[in-house]
Amino acid sequence: GSAAPFLDAGVQAVAEGGMLMVTCTDLAVLCGAYPEACAAKYGSFPIKGKYCHESALRVLLACIDTHANRYGRYITPLLSVYINFYVRVFVRINTSKSMVKLSPTKRAYLYQCSGCDAFAFQPVARVTRDDARGNPKVSASIGPPVNGACAHCGKVHHVGGPLWTAPIHDDAFVRRVLSRLHRSEEAFSSHKQLIGLLTLVLEEIPDAPLFTNLSVLASSLRAQSPTLVAVFSALMRQGYRVSRSHTDPLAIKTDAPFSIIFDVMRTWVKLLNAASSKNRSNLSETSPGYAILQKEPQIEVDLKPLPQVQRLLSKKGHDGLKLTKFVPTPAQWGPGSRGHTHAALVVDNAAASSGEAELNGGEAQTRKSSHGLGEYTTQSQHDKREGNQGKRARKRQLAEVQHSEDA
Repeated sequence: GSAAPFLDAGVQAVAEGGMLMVTCTDLAVLCGAYPEACAAKYGSFPIKGKYCHESALRVLLACIDTHANRYGRYITPLLSVYINFYVRVFVRINTSKSMVKLSPTKRAYLYQCSGCDAFAFQPVARVTRDDARGNPKVSASIGPPVNGACAHCGKVHHVGGPLWTAPIHDDAFVRRVLSRLHRSEEAFSSHKQLIGLLTLVLEEIPDAPLFTNLSVLASSLRAQSPTLVAVFSALMRQGYRVSRSHTDPLAIKTDAPFSIIFDVMRTWVKLLNAASSKNRSNLSETSPGYAILQKEPQIEVDLKPLPQVQRLLSKKGHDGLKLTKFVPTPAQWGPGSRGHTHAALVVDNAAASSGEAELNGGEAQTRKSSHGLGEYTTQSQHDKREGNQGKRARKRQLAEVQHSEDA
């Protein structure tokens, strides 16, 4: 669930310079499925997008910082990650009235185009100059950062936030954790997964909030998607930084403006049209992609792969060994029909369990409870939850069969 009710007490209870760890599993709220609930719990209005999981981290960090500011304290994010079905942040809590005054400069409102998904940020405040005592002076920000209509496709903008736009990781902290994992001899199940996750975190650009998605860009233009290596190489040749995000394997996190990103996609579509005899002009004149393709590229784009990009996107770590960076979630997680999708998994698991029981002489393995409450089977809570999937559907089907027999 939500950690929002406990944040006010949490930021007060942590010692000076101590670490506060916060976990939230209500991703439907944080990712924009219920924006009014997010505004009530976290004080931020989320906008749906492919970057929703990173946006959830930034909403949570902004909320923690707001709670800390009330007591003259501020946060320094050490590590912020999205894992499986929840988000977790590790922040350091310090006390300083002068740093609290700078907190509004670390938060911003989000302007997202409703057509092409281009976005821009409007900071809540800005640092203008030093006052008479030499302290930075915080003033109201100047905006808005966009016009009434999107400069790329002409659609309107949606406004959300405020979000945390300062870095969400501390590279020095992450490197220490990663170094300790490499030296660790403990063989726990998530050891390799953690190394892959932290390696991705270190590769992220720290001062580029949110990202765009390669499949979304190609879909808006109704074109075949280019490779991630080609797009990254084209942006790097223009002098921009680029990386992936640990929340999305197709993320394009970069400091390049969207005008440059769309120029890369325009060049890609032209290459497709030149290489194919098929007519690709099947976009509606009112679609965002049509408006984007009507403009000519303003830069020369080279999509040839760069060696540094290939190393960045490689599946091998620095030691040359294969590194799993993105781990797929189990099949039984996520949405599905109670009587069909997940019920099939229950049947497969039941068959596997029966086969294991036959190998063990037809008896379930049991263990003695350490607290003296008797015996318990090795069935986990996850297995029990799988067994309950489709329970109502099976009861309903049984009742229908009995009713037909009685009739």
